[in-house]
Amino acid sequence: MSWHWIALVPDGPPPKQPAGAATATTLDGTAAGTLAIWTSHAKPLRDARRVDGRLLDDAGAPAVVSLVRPPAGVRLKFDDGAVQQARRRILALGQPFDAVTTLMSDSSHFEGSLVVARGDDAVARLRDDPFARIFDAVLLRVGAGVLGTMPAPAGPCIERYGSAQPWPWDVYAA
Repeated sequence: MSWHWIALVPDGPPPKQPAGAATATTLDGTAAGTLAIWTSHAKPLRDARRVDGRLLDDAGAPAVVSLVRPPAGVRLKFDDGAVQQARRRILALGQPFDAVTTLMSDSSHFEGSLVVARGDDAVARLRDDPFARIFDAVLLRVGAGVLGTMPAPAGPCIERYGSAQPWPWDVYAA
């Protein structure tokens, strides 16, 4: 699994050239900034968090997202019961989302999530985002050219080896 960096840049274009970026607005049309993804190894911005690299798609269609971020200075371990339950619940929902990724700055702390949905019922489905039960979520409309789709994992990735690599994931290393 490869990791990229993501951030919602509130004012103007991102200061460093992202691999993908699109404007983001609240559901009522108020500008929320630019959602940007970087593929660089170095962290591009202080507020950037790591995400699953499969999220980036420069041909991705516009989407509605639920962005969950903790309050400043708050971090939960991935092993926290609330985080594990949200991960289980996201898999148990009827219709799968277009993409789901957790946000992190290191290999063992949950620092938010991004859930991507498309279609006429996207907003209604995102209002039941299980991660929004942990920390507050903001629902945003994100333009084309940044967010792709990802298959759901086969099951909750609770067991880990080396903390940075969930196990089992979609496939085992050859």
